[in-house]
Amino acid sequence: MYTKTFEQLTKDELYALAKLRQEVFIVEQNSIYLDLDDCDQEAVHFLEFGTQNRLMAYGRYRKILEAEEVKIERVVLTDQARGQGLGKFLIVAMLKEIQEKHPSDKITLSSQIAASEFYRRLGFVEYGEQYDDGGIMHIGMVYRLE
Repeated sequence: MYTKTFEQLTKDELYALAKLRQEVFIVEQNSIYLDLDDCDQEAVHFLEFGTQNRLMAYGRYRKILEAEEVKIERVVLTDQARGQGLGKFLIVAMLKEIQEKHPSDKITLSSQIAASEFYRRLGFVEYGEQYDDGGIMHIGMVYRLE
C-alpha cells in the first residue's frame, strides 16, 4: 500500500484508479454519476496493486478547507479482493495517516448503506439521514477515536 498526491501519480496509476472506480461504481453498481469530480487534484491517494500490476484497492482522502474535517472517499476494491481483509487494511492505513497529518480534524465519510456495518466495525458511527447518491442509498459517518 502506498500513497501519492495527484501530482505524484503516474499516467498509468491515474488510468488504473479511474478504471477501477468506473468498473465498480458505474458499471457493477449501475450508478450513473460524474466520478471524476475535480477533487482528485487535492486528495491523497492510497493504492494497492496485486499481481500483473492490477489495482486491487483504492481510496482517497482530502481536507475540507471550509471545515476542520478530512473526508475519506472513493473506497473501492476489485471483486477478487473483497472479503480478504484488504478493505480493512486500506481504511486503517488511511486513518493512521490522517491522524498523523490532521490530528485535530474530524474524519468523515459517506457510506453506502450496504457497507456501513464494515465502517462501524472500524470505529465510525452514523450521523444524519440516509440519502440517495447516484441511485444508491448512503449515510454520513464520522470516526470516533477510542
